[in-house]
Amino acid sequence: MSNFMRLVFIIALCFISLFVNGQTFTDIQAGLTGVAGSAATWMDTDRDGDPDILVAGEFFKGSVSGVSTRHYTNQRNDRFTLSGKGLPDFHRGDFAIADIDLDGINDIALIGESLNGKRIAFVYKGMSDGSFRKTNVELMPVRDGGIDMADMDGDGDMDILLCGESDNGPVCKVYRNDRNFSFVAVETPVNGLRRGDCKWSDFNLDGLPDIFISGIYISGKLITQLYQNTGKSFKLHHSRFTGLKNSHISFGDADNDGDDDLLLTGETANGTACTHFFVNNRSGFAQQNISVVGVTDGFSDWGDMDLDGDLDILISGMSANGPVSRIYSNERNFNFRDIKANIIPLYNSSGQWGDYDLDGDLDVLIAGLSLQNDPVARVYNNGVIGKKKAKQKVESIDLVLSSVDPTRQEPVYYYVYSSSYSDLYRTGTKGYYFFVSPVKKFPKDYVLEEKFQRMLIESFPTWPKADQGNIVQNGFVTKAQAEKSRAGMIHSYQTKGFKLVEINW
Repeated sequence: MSNFMRLVFIIALCFISLFVNGQTFTDIQAGLTGVAGSAATWMDTDRDGDPDILVAGEFFKGSVSGVSTRHYTNQRNDRFTLSGKGLPDFHRGDFAIADIDLDGINDIALIGESLNGKRIAFVYKGMSDGSFRKTNVELMPVRDGGIDMADMDGDGDMDILLCGESDNGPVCKVYRNDRNFSFVAVETPVNGLRRGDCKWSDFNLDGLPDIFISGIYISGKLITQLYQNTGKSFKLHHSRFTGLKNSHISFGDADNDGDDDLLLTGETANGTACTHFFVNNRSGFAQQNISVVGVTDGFSDWGDMDLDGDLDILISGMSANGPVSRIYSNERNFNFRDIKANIIPLYNSSGQWGDYDLDGDLDVLIAGLSLQNDPVARVYNNGVIGKKKAKQKVESIDLVLSSVDPTRQEPVYYYVYSSSYSDLYRTGTKGYYFFVSPVKKFPKDYVLEEKFQRMLIESFPTWPKADQGNIVQNGFVTKAQAEKSRAGMIHSYQTKGFKLVEINW
């Protein structure tokens, strides 16, 4: 081989290496306040079709520190602006989002600790203008735990599960939703815990969400337990799990068999950080070894980031070798590959997948402490699929530079959807149904959303709010973009066995 050909070959290898191992997720420099002891989530607070950001936790700036909850509105073109107050400042807590009062607008339940050390647990009603109003719902105030919502009794509204450290020790509480922001505490045998997590998941697909918990029990013992919902109460299930603390629970259908599998992170009694994966066989869970880094004091989330039809893993926390933040591609048959996403390593962290730019793939919101113990909160753009986004970013930069006061392209084409597990046609048998509207041009998406809900209730009296209790809306600038997104959504649900019900007008 000549020297020239050898040089060409080396250059080609470099380009191949850059393509295969290059940065796949890019920090968009969103300007979020970094926080520790964080809770970070996406929520379309202003109902304009794109996800906004809620981040809560403890911040540090030089010698100044404090506790803050920040609400950022998505302005498109990679820009987020700090919105008005309305939610309490807290850290060491968690958010849960659902439409509690069935008015088509998402509400928030939260737990944590305020700056003065007081434990809190509140429910806030989402308002049509994107703000929040505190309700009179009384929940057990806790910190260092979790909160989640699901329709535990099949009556069409969202009930609350919370756990954590109260003023009187570890607790785990279930509250039944009796409508009009009235909740009643339900007696259960579920063990109380702190420094852990709790989640609803209908593991056996009987239409009754079950309870999964992990953390430190009142005696100091580490527990991880599943409680089956019998319809009348909850009973401890026979599945065995390793007890963990500083734990996080994440459910997702990893093998595309229609039921939720489990990813559990945390720390054993001897201080070992671990990530355990359990396959759901609908009668219980069986542990399966996977090549995913073990972490504690962090989080994980399932999402199809590469649009290949299976769920991938976003994970962050403290590993045996320090803080990590990684994305694993699901290669099927319980094989997961680290894609070297180049996301900042964090611990004491939280985050979530979400499509903030509405381009059809999942981006990343993440917050926590860096290796240098600096509080961080960032948004990463997904560059795994194609080169299209690079072109879009150039156009966005041109737009920003061309005007002192850049205008935003408002979405005008919307579709909405929801799903349920119900006896929709009163045949005596429940099934999984997916409801979707056509694409329509509306000045505000909530007009379409409220019309959609009204038609569902009128057409199907047995229809309960499921799928997090949400009617989900998507907004786009062009009709072609909206139609493409709608087709992809329908395909995703149909491949999971949902029956399509089109709500036309």
